[in-house]
Amino acid sequence: MHDVVHFHGTYRYATRENLEHAISSARAVLVEAAWMRCFVTRGTVLTVNLTSRVDRFSAAAVFDLLAETAIEGAVEARLGDTQLDLFPSGSRA
Repeated sequence: MHDVVHFHGTYRYATRENLEHAISSARAVLVEAAWMRCFVTRGTVLTVNLTSRVDRFSAAAVFDLLAETAIEGAVEARLGDTQLDLFPSGSRA
């Protein structure tokens, strides 16, 4: 049984094309297509707000892909008041 985990945060990408590519890559590994409703884009920013019973390893694969080409931001995974994980942007600058 999976815990109810809350994922929240934003990523910023260098271009809209980079953001769209990141979403396409994440979509390819998504277990549940319903996740796409939890991704909101505006310009070059992707906002994530998902609360769901998920396999945390599958979720980590998705957020690692989204973070890889992001130049700023992070998504945090929480179970209640406990931080489970943090997926920072891939920017090393």
